[in-house]
Amino acid sequence: MSSRDVQPEQLDSLPHDDAVAHRIHGDIFRFNQLMGNFRWIENVLVNSLRPGDRVLEIAAGRGQLIQSLHREGVLDRAARVAAFDAACPRPSGCPERIEWSVCRAEDFADYEDFNVIVSCHFLHQLEDPALRSLGECCSRADVWVAAEPRRHPLASFLCRASGLLGMSREGIGDGLTSIRAGFRGQELPGLLGLSAEHWQTQLRETALGRYGMLARRIKGKE
Repeated sequence: MSSRDVQPEQLDSLPHDDAVAHRIHGDIFRFNQLMGNFRWIENVLVNSLRPGDRVLEIAAGRGQLIQSLHREGVLDRAARVAAFDAACPRPSGCPERIEWSVCRAEDFADYEDFNVIVSCHFLHQLEDPALRSLGECCSRADVWVAAEPRRHPLASFLCRASGLLGMSREGIGDGLTSIRAGFRGQELPGLLGLSAEHWQTQLRETALGRYGMLARRIKGKE
């Protein structure tokens, strides 16, 4: 797995209410739980959010993460909370304080209104030029937290083996596609344009397949 290979995933071509889409979304949720992605993001935000911060989740899917953060009180200090997804409408029961939009990442017009960016299992879907463009859109942010697939043979092996845990064939297929498009080392900050001059980044790759990035803007660097 020497370089990223970004290919369409089956989920991308399915209506949000399709039965197969439901299975894949369920598998993505379970993958995130197994890798501890939600728990890791929650812990990062507990230590990073300041009163008055404005939080945006990019490509929030069915809203499990942003609603979980709300339930756990992680977002209580935030002055504004929003999320958007290209395919999924506002989830049933989504708290009123969470603003929800249906749009693609390249069409969202209000990035500059938010200073904390959260993304989970999405950035790997973007080609390198699209990642750079998104980084430019979010250039006014102070914090960016991302949990993405780790591009590693062990991650692929564990994904294939997840059928033993009840993951669907479609979910495993999309999971393997995600891993081949995932990240290693310093790739993600570089592709987003988060330069060491302006950003302090912490990266962690786990054996279970998470590539985690916490980027904080260096104070006084605009």
